[in-house]
Amino acid sequence: MSVSVIFSTGSLYPFGLSRVYGWAAEAGFDGVEIMMDERWDTHQSAYLSGLVETHGIPILALHPPLYRGAWNLEPGETLVRVAGLARRLSVPAIVAHPPAPGRPLACWVEGTLSKAREQGVAVCVENMPRNTKRRLFSVRRGSCHRPEDLVGLGDVTLDTSHLGASGEDTMRAWSLLKGQVRHIHLSDSRLSGKDEHRLPGNGKLPLQELLAAVVESDYSGAISLELKPWPLGAPDPETIQARM
Repeated sequence: MSVSVIFSTGSLYPFGLSRVYGWAAEAGFDGVEIMMDERWDTHQSAYLSGLVETHGIPILALHPPLYRGAWNLEPGETLVRVAGLARRLSVPAIVAHPPAPGRPLACWVEGTLSKAREQGVAVCVENMPRNTKRRLFSVRRGSCHRPEDLVGLGDVTLDTSHLGASGEDTMRAWSLLKGQVRHIHLSDSRLSGKDEHRLPGNGKLPLQELLAAVVESDYSGAISLELKPWPLGAPDPETIQARM
C-alpha cells in the first residue's frame, strides 16, 4: 500500500512559509502540513492555494495555531474556523489539540469537536505529551497522553515523539488506536521524558516496526515528518535540505 509522506512546515518555523514549502517540494515529499501561527500567510486561502500551484505538491493537513494565531480567537473558535478553511482548500485532515488537563473533555468533544467535524474534514485529536506539572484541584486527565484517553474519540493524530515523552509504548498505542488513526506525526525520541522531535533513526523509538505495521494495515492518511528545527540543521540551508 502507498502512503503519502509529507513535511510539517512547523519543523522549520523560524523560516518563511514559501521557502519551507519549496524545500519540501525539492526534497520529494508528497505534500505538506501547514503549521498555522501568528502570520497571515498561514491563514489565508488564496495565499495557500498559490503555494500549491507554485510548488506542485498539495496541502494534506492543517495544524491550528498553538496559541491565538493571526485570527486572535479562542482555541475552540479557531478549530472550527480551521476546519472550514480545510474544507475550502480540499485539505483532508486537520490536527486537533484536546483541551488542557482540568477542563471537561466530554464538553469539548460534544461541542467544539463536533462543530469542527461538521465541516466534513477529518478532525484528528492528537495524543499529547504527559503533563508533569501538578495543580491543586485539577482533574489529572494527563492532557490525553495515554492511548486509552483517545479511544472512542473518533479520528486521531498519533504523535510518536509525544508517546516517547509520555513513556508510552509505541506499538501498544498503534494496536489500541489503529482503527482511529487518520494522521501520523513521525519523529524520534531518546526517551528522556522531554518532547524531542528528533530525526527518525536518531532515537530509541521502534519507528521501523511502526511503519511496517502502518503499511500492512488499511491506513489511508498521511505520515507527516514533524521535527524541531535544530535536528534538521537549522539555520544552515544546505544541511537542512540534505537532511530533508
